[in-house]
Amino acid sequence: MSNFDYNVAPSGSSGGNNTKFSENISFRLPKIVLDQLRQEAKENQITINTLVNQIIDSYVNFTSNAPKAGMIPIHRLCLITLLEGYSEEQIREIANRFVKAICVQTPLLLRGRYDFEAVLESHRSWLKAAGFQYRYSKDAEKNRHTFIVEHDMGRKFSLFAVEYAKLYFEPVVRKEVESSFTDNTIMIVLEEKAAYE
Repeated sequence: MSNFDYNVAPSGSSGGNNTKFSENISFRLPKIVLDQLRQEAKENQITINTLVNQIIDSYVNFTSNAPKAGMIPIHRLCLITLLEGYSEEQIREIANRFVKAICVQTPLLLRGRYDFEAVLESHRSWLKAAGFQYRYSKDAEKNRHTFIVEHDMGRKFSLFAVEYAKLYFEPVVRKEVESSFTDNTIMIVLEEKAAYE
């Protein structure tokens, strides 16, 4: 076994309810696991502390509650194969039925609340867990959030993902979700409702 010190300095602003503090803690890990973590951190050009923070954040904010929200791991080839048997209109209808069944439930189970931030963060957690390459940006002045996601699962999955995202975010955005897609990439643009709306 190797000792692993998980040290994080306090962060955030001083005082107030939004302050985020960290604590130091030590873990004992098998050497082989620690070596794998070091290798993963090196490959991703991040510190082992950052990697461990990402792993713990993923567990706390997604993995531990995903089964309660009805999520299961499934191979991407299975999804691609299943979608091949449907027309575009049928895929839109499937996305619609799916979102109606899980729209409010998923953020509640993953984040403990249902608001724009909870929906946004549950979506980001899912993208990370799925291993999709994505870029996220926020225009704070306009309250606009943009996701560009590369999935390499084909046009029908792009259609499903765009329809799903539009319907999933619809109740918590100011105006209709903007979207576009190619065979292996989707883009969605969300405009967050102002606090007074």
